[in-house]
Amino acid sequence: MSNVNQGSAVCSISVIIPVLQEDSSWQELLADLRAFPETAEFLFISNGLAPPEFQDRLNSYGLNSRSHWHCTDRGRAIQMNYGANYAQSDHLLFLHADSRLSDSAVQQLLKTLDSCPEAFLYFNLKFQDQSFLLMRLNSWGVYFRSHVLGVPFGDQGFCLPRTLFCELKGFNEEAAYGEDHLLVWAARRQGIRLKCTDAEIETSARKYREQGWLKVTVKHLWLTVRQAVPQLLLLIKDRTWKCCQSKAPSQSS
Repeated sequence: MSNVNQGSAVCSISVIIPVLQEDSSWQELLADLRAFPETAEFLFISNGLAPPEFQDRLNSYGLNSRSHWHCTDRGRAIQMNYGANYAQSDHLLFLHADSRLSDSAVQQLLKTLDSCPEAFLYFNLKFQDQSFLLMRLNSWGVYFRSHVLGVPFGDQGFCLPRTLFCELKGFNEEAAYGEDHLLVWAARRQGIRLKCTDAEIETSARKYREQGWLKVTVKHLWLTVRQAVPQLLLLIKDRTWKCCQSKAPSQSS
């Protein structure tokens, strides 16, 4: 781990993790957080008080001095905005509580941050249960959506400068869903560079197992398209307006 810390000493990262009350998935993530530099801080933002075992868990991984539990209203957008407001670092990394990152993935993130500090970064997504062929199809679909269509989602781990996050006005707390999706579209409308770290982040496939692959997949596709179409129209409108503005002086002359 020392090679990660030494090679990325210039990086300053606040890791923001929204936690739903009584959800214990954050406990498995703690082991992965040890790969971050000593300068990193970890903000657990929940709609409930810290569980009794929180400090003991932190102590067992040596994360106690740089980890904090905050309590706010329920809602992922609300919780992540709250964490960003309290963050002390130059860069913000938003992780879902059920995410898993290998040491090499953290190292690749820090390396990418060093070379592209102003970019909007994300990871490739891998489902923890990829022995299931249908989940492999989902991973390929995520790759196509993020790399070809340029629309990564929040479970891919967003990392961006805090100043940029403020310029984008954070996550939309009024949105019924897809606050991560809307943040990406806001970045694209401003011409912000979206870049993959080329490392993988793992997420749980529990929802697909419990609710059914087809039901969850179709629902996500429908909601995404429903939200993406008006955002795409706004993007086209903005680019058309900018194009007209750039041509206006030459036409008038």
